[in-house]
Amino acid sequence: MIAKIAFLTTPGPNRFVLNIQTFGCDDVQQFEISKHHLANIVIDGCALALRETSSARVSETPTEREHERSTAGA
Repeated sequence: MIAKIAFLTTPGPNRFVLNIQTFGCDDVQQFEISKHHLANIVIDGCALALRETSSARVSETPTEREHERSTAGA
């Protein structure tokens, strides 16, 4: 199943809902999630998004590669 859209809503204090609509379906499924689930989604989502799209990553230098090779056999 692939989501067409997915979004979070807060229908009330300390209530969090994950809304998902799949391709080929007009209905939006709703799942109430805990604050802990919300935190995990946000933290993991940020880490995954930044890892995949970050253009500011510093590339490994030749010195670092040489150090890793020289210590790998130790």
